[in-house]
Amino acid sequence: MIRRQPIGYIVEIDGSFLLVNLHEDARGHVASHPDGVSAVGQPGDLVGIQGGADIIVMRILSIAFAEPKEIHGTRGPVRTATQEPLRQLRGCVVGYLMRSENSLLFTAQDWRLPVLGAAVFPLSDSELLATIGDQGVRANQITLGKEARNTLIAVKANVNDLLARHFAILGATGQGKTHYLAAILQKLLLAPRARVVVFDVNGEYAPAFSNLGPRLKRTILGRTTEEQQQQGIESLVIPYYALGRHGLARLLLPSERTQMPSLRFAIEHIRFVEADNEGARMAGEGANALFDDCRQGDARAAYQQIERIRTGVARVSGQWPHMRGLSCLAAEWYAIKSDRGAYRRDAFAYGHIHSLVNRIRGLIEDDRFRAVVDVRGGEGLGEDLSMQRESQTLVERVFGAPVFAEAGWNVHVIDLSRLTQDLMPFVLGSLLELYAAELFRRGPGSTHPTLLALEEAHHYLRQLPGDAESGQHVLAYERLAKEGRKFGVSLIISTQRPSEVSPTVLAQCGTWAVFRLSNDSDQRAVAAAAESVATNVTKQISGLGRGEAIVFGAAMPVATRLSVIRADPQPKSFDPPFVAAWGYGA
Repeated sequence: MIRRQPIGYIVEIDGSFLLVNLHEDARGHVASHPDGVSAVGQPGDLVGIQGGADIIVMRILSIAFAEPKEIHGTRGPVRTATQEPLRQLRGCVVGYLMRSENSLLFTAQDWRLPVLGAAVFPLSDSELLATIGDQGVRANQITLGKEARNTLIAVKANVNDLLARHFAILGATGQGKTHYLAAILQKLLLAPRARVVVFDVNGEYAPAFSNLGPRLKRTILGRTTEEQQQQGIESLVIPYYALGRHGLARLLLPSERTQMPSLRFAIEHIRFVEADNEGARMAGEGANALFDDCRQGDARAAYQQIERIRTGVARVSGQWPHMRGLSCLAAEWYAIKSDRGAYRRDAFAYGHIHSLVNRIRGLIEDDRFRAVVDVRGGEGLGEDLSMQRESQTLVERVFGAPVFAEAGWNVHVIDLSRLTQDLMPFVLGSLLELYAAELFRRGPGSTHPTLLALEEAHHYLRQLPGDAESGQHVLAYERLAKEGRKFGVSLIISTQRPSEVSPTVLAQCGTWAVFRLSNDSDQRAVAAAAESVATNVTKQISGLGRGEAIVFGAAMPVATRLSVIRADPQPKSFDPPFVAAWGYGA
């Protein structure tokens, strides 16, 4: 460092923010040092400051001319106002470099400050490498991209640092998020026991893993065509009863005080009834006696069947009933009243659960819902019709078994393209709720470490509209974001609208790759969730070029602007070919 010509000196210290006067001969945008030249003088650049035996690292935030009244020379008499104004850099301390034996170690701290007059130098390549991350060739590192202004420098991150806390990839449409997510996953899948589950909203990720052969498992949520079956693509139509209590609660959004007790009763006792699309009855009875429409008349038969089911006298049905059984059980349990030996359905009480009944009916009658969720019931996995066993089987099919199978898959791409956008928060949210509940039931250390890639997360990781009491229904997957790492789960959340993603989920992300974001609300969401770097990052993200991102957080010592890596092979995500398709130039 002593062999380098300084480019300026410190003239003001305001906390971790510094003001630098540039020397008269430092006029360009580059400065020389023993390793060559480095970019200096542009917002986002890093420079070094003399700090005794250490090098204090400052990120440049802005560059400006000083006002004439503040002009003074670095040597000789005070300048006159007619001379060229003094150029100044404003920046903030991001950490310091210290030498340990033959290597440089960077510590991200903003409390290590220089003295007034300390010389400012460009960082050499080796110093820059040490600052933006350990560049040693190690098996536990993956490349995130190239440093934007010096593409010879590969920016790497430790896998544990990247995945131990969740990873967010944010950016407006068309900036390269899909290709970047695929490229990151390709790097991670080089590990022989990696386990990744990709929720593919638009059906575009499978080609990116086509070279993995049997290590790739492909599933379409819905029914497959004959051609898809020949390609080895599996079909997943979710039995409604396999969603379990947690998944059904997310799907149906009952209010906590009135509807949840009714739904809980229905879920716990659904195995004791037989049902069709018209009504339900206790297992073994010939005709329907339980209904969900609050019909008038004598309700004695319905009351007696509910009592026998409630007290455990009824026998278990031979198979899972139609989903209509849920609404019938919930309605009859809540609405039937005894009045001096007579039994009737109380319309006032029924009004409290009417919206829950309507949600169940609406889903049953929705062709798009029935395409991905089986409402008809069917054979169970055992004679006792255990909903927990059904849920565990579904979780293992989607997310993998607790113990990794050496001959099994490494990446499971779940094609959600047939799931309509209005149903996605309910159906996919139910799967995540179910997975969270199963993980917490197993306990910490009981599940093979798994990475969930949640693409277009704003569609389902968000608060749902409706009853004021329904806020409870976001808690399970928020808990997955907050505590999932203890249970062996990491998330990569990719979205173009961070303002629409649950703030709790977003705030749990430890590392961020932010592409261009021009929407004010999205920029504020990033600033709120990543408060420590908000001042330095949010001013830059609206001006990023396509294929550029600022990466910061747990996996990066300092926020770094980089050109992102590209996937090979690529996902099926490209700009529409307007010129060729429309015949320009023909």
